[in-house]
Amino acid sequence: MIGEKVQGEELNRWLEGIAAFNATPGEGITRGVYTPEFQGARRYVKNVMIAMGLEVSEDCLGNIFGVYPGTDPDVAPVWTGSHIDTVPGGGKYDGLAGVFAGLEGVAAMIRAGVRPKRPISVNVYAGEEMSRFGVCCIGSRALSGRLSAADLKDHADPDGMRLYDKLKELGYNPDDFDQEFPLKTKVHGSLELHIEQNDKLEKAGVPVGVVTGICAPTNLRCRVIGVQSHAGGTSMTDRRDAYMAAAEMSLALERLAQTSASAYITATVGEMRLTPGAANVIPGRAEFSVDVRSVDGDDKTELVELWRDEVRAIAGRRDVDVDLTPLNDDAPLTCDPHFGDVIRDQADALNIPHMDLISGPYHDSLMLGDLMPAAMVFIPCKDGISHDRKEAIDLDDLVKGTAVLAESLYQIANE
Repeated sequence: MIGEKVQGEELNRWLEGIAAFNATPGEGITRGVYTPEFQGARRYVKNVMIAMGLEVSEDCLGNIFGVYPGTDPDVAPVWTGSHIDTVPGGGKYDGLAGVFAGLEGVAAMIRAGVRPKRPISVNVYAGEEMSRFGVCCIGSRALSGRLSAADLKDHADPDGMRLYDKLKELGYNPDDFDQEFPLKTKVHGSLELHIEQNDKLEKAGVPVGVVTGICAPTNLRCRVIGVQSHAGGTSMTDRRDAYMAAAEMSLALERLAQTSASAYITATVGEMRLTPGAANVIPGRAEFSVDVRSVDGDDKTELVELWRDEVRAIAGRRDVDVDLTPLNDDAPLTCDPHFGDVIRDQADALNIPHMDLISGPYHDSLMLGDLMPAAMVFIPCKDGISHDRKEAIDLDDLVKGTAVLAESLYQIANE
């Protein structure tokens, strides 16, 4: 079987090799999109693809495509792959495991001397993380049509560098955007391997997860304006405290998520900024982020609308002004049932235990599902920790997940 040709040593060598492209040695992996570290990592992956004999190309955003040609040049390809950018101080496996599992799956086919009917493209999608330009999944979002040419000039990094200008600086030709995006050619389907970023697989002692749905985020910015005043001179009854209003709004968001009947829904306030930010001053302004995710779009919309009502009521009671700014509202993805069955069947054929899971985090597959059938394979990560330097996996789990991915890719590429 192809899966038996997967080599853990090669997977580990690639993962260790690309980890050298890091802006924060000793403090986790920091590889922001379009940084020198990102550019170095792109060259590393392309060199691996070239050494394997793949046909390598890229587009005007820096998405990389390494194609293993099929026996029929006239049929739509199958895609796999993930991303190589990281959050600040992140780990070595988020995204990277999926890129190199895809490459190792193809390498296993080459060792087995087999070539499927459909081409298999191992892809590196640019900028999955939202760490730098305030937009996630830059490459896959453009492929799906969820990102426009105008958006490139609207998104900027903390230094004011527009995404469009950074692309020009690096020679990516963003003026070709409308010619390349959304994707103009048909793709038969996509399979992505990823670490779980939760601990359900580890707790169950199961090495492979079959993802049935991917949650999608709705992100907002909430700005609360009260009255800045002296912490001692203003009585409790006379206060118009922007922070306390924001805190009550945050707790209301938590309560609505906890009491939702959704199969999987989360709500997070991840960032809070107070003005002026002094210990003896009642904040006159509070600004915070809101992240709501669900595997069901209707449930997510309902929660956000209920929370808007609560925010207005709290603002009225506390005599503060409030402004809610929508940032994005992505649709969840139900993974392709047929591809899910293929993954389960191949895991069974390899005698590898598996279980179904919902993905709370979003992935590039969420975007790609707009264009093609898409599914995901999860492997465990230690203690469910991700987006942190402590992110860790068992190499044997990656080998098993890669074996399942390779067999599934081969089966689907012969459809």
